[in-house]
Amino acid sequence: MTPAMAETHADVVARLLGQVGLANVAEKVGDGMYKIKWGSATLITGAAGNGIVAIAPMFAQPPAAKREEFYRRLLEINAAIGGTAAFAVHKDGTVALQLGRGIDGLDANEFALMLGAVGKFADQYDDVLKAEFY
Repeated sequence: MTPAMAETHADVVARLLGQVGLANVAEKVGDGMYKIKWGSATLITGAAGNGIVAIAPMFAQPPAAKREEFYRRLLEINAAIGGTAAFAVHKDGTVALQLGRGIDGLDANEFALMLGAVGKFADQYDDVLKAEFY
């Protein structure tokens, strides 16, 4: 490819979704950003700067009661899932399971593993956490 025809990061995400067989179920929600339903969870993937992310927003805010227990439970789950993805609480309070890496050199197999890890664990733990804390 010539520099004028270089693949953008948004193009990389679209290409990878096609290569892993998810292009037909991914809903485009922005430039290089897609939403995918994964069981009871919703996954958002896309290019962010020089990286690619897979994020499953799970709760709008941490629970009003038992916050310390909730945060401890998130850390325990992070340990149990072995670093493949991690829970985070964003500045706006959103509780999400997420995973990111640099986009350079990312292949379809690794992209599928990223989406699969976040999708699987978000689907597994959304109902568990809801039952325990909400």
